[in-house]
Amino acid sequence: MFLSSINKKHLLPSALAVALLLSGCGEAEQTTQATSLPVDVFTVHTMEVPIVSNLTGRVSATRRAEVRPQVSGIIQKRLFEEGSSVTEGQQLYQIDPSLYEASVNSAMAQLKSAEANLYATKLRADRYRQLLSQKAVSKQDYDDAQAAYLQADAAVKAAEASLETANINLAYTKVYAPISGRISKSNFTEGALVNAQQTSPLTTIQQLDPLYVDLGQTVEDHLALRQAIAEGSVKTNDGKAPVDIYFSDGTKYRHQGQLEFADVTVDETTGMVNVRALVPNPEKTLLPGMFLRGAIHEGMLPDAVVVNQSSVIREAGGLSYVYIIDDHNLAQRTIVKLGTEYQGFYVVATGLKPGDRVISSNLQKIRSGTPVQEIKKEQAGAAGEAGAASTDAGAGSDAAAAGDAAPADNA
Repeated sequence: MFLSSINKKHLLPSALAVALLLSGCGEAEQTTQATSLPVDVFTVHTMEVPIVSNLTGRVSATRRAEVRPQVSGIIQKRLFEEGSSVTEGQQLYQIDPSLYEASVNSAMAQLKSAEANLYATKLRADRYRQLLSQKAVSKQDYDDAQAAYLQADAAVKAAEASLETANINLAYTKVYAPISGRISKSNFTEGALVNAQQTSPLTTIQQLDPLYVDLGQTVEDHLALRQAIAEGSVKTNDGKAPVDIYFSDGTKYRHQGQLEFADVTVDETTGMVNVRALVPNPEKTLLPGMFLRGAIHEGMLPDAVVVNQSSVIREAGGLSYVYIIDDHNLAQRTIVKLGTEYQGFYVVATGLKPGDRVISSNLQKIRSGTPVQEIKKEQAGAAGEAGAASTDAGAGSDAAAAGDAAPADNA
């Protein structure tokens, strides 16, 4: 009995210590779980992503002609409506032809005179040839007659050229449209004096269907894409790359264009490579000089590492980073280099690999080393049901309390 009482005295404190220790461990584990920040997690994976270059640029006409006078004179008529569509060969202006008609008549008279002289000198040369064979004239006389004939023949050719020039100048008094397109306002009215050496055009014609959209691409992006294509990491589209056009307000243009070419030089003022797209414009919606955005579909990236955009934090200095969860369920800051955007994802060039767990919620509370706990979908659903049940239970208890209190008040 004595030994039994001694053992009981020693065993009771030991059991109490063990119980306190176990209780402390449970409380520590509960405390750790309670202090872990619940977060949503995105698992990094790969997918096929189209390579789309979003560039800005302006519209320019595929053909543009400045209409200028080729002869001097007074404009008699303007034969087009400003802002209308004109066709190639359509007469636009009539310049006073009086002086040029007189020049044509003068040239014709000179030609006839030269032809008459040619006829006379040819007869003389032929006659002297016969007389020379009969030794009736000297060789010198025959040579002089032959030379006169050749000079008369040259004079006829010169007169013909002068007549042709006069006719050309007369034709230039009618100013025709060199191309088909939309014509602008007239810079000169009837009665204005114009000349062939003036710097100002009479008007301008621009072809509006199709149109060019000249886009600017940085040298770095241009070289990186060419290198990726050469290495085979980017699959290019067959044929010419399609281009989607967007207005400045974000509205998509109904017709899709095609990439024509990339310039072989770099603009020294902007550091950009000019990329030109050919865009249909049957409704004449686009006008030269408009500011547009173009999305060039340059190819496909087959195994792109992607992360959802909501997980990425971007600083003003250009630095981008995410928080990943390590093996100890701690948040760790990781700097990433981002590529193109696609359907709510960023393509990650460096910094992440498939399988990494990236935090996508409560980012404003996260710091490196913060304990976190991934919110499972099942947990989120259970939490929601528990919250609803607790709300219903609280409402029921309140109602019961109110029911119990009512008879007391009535009593």
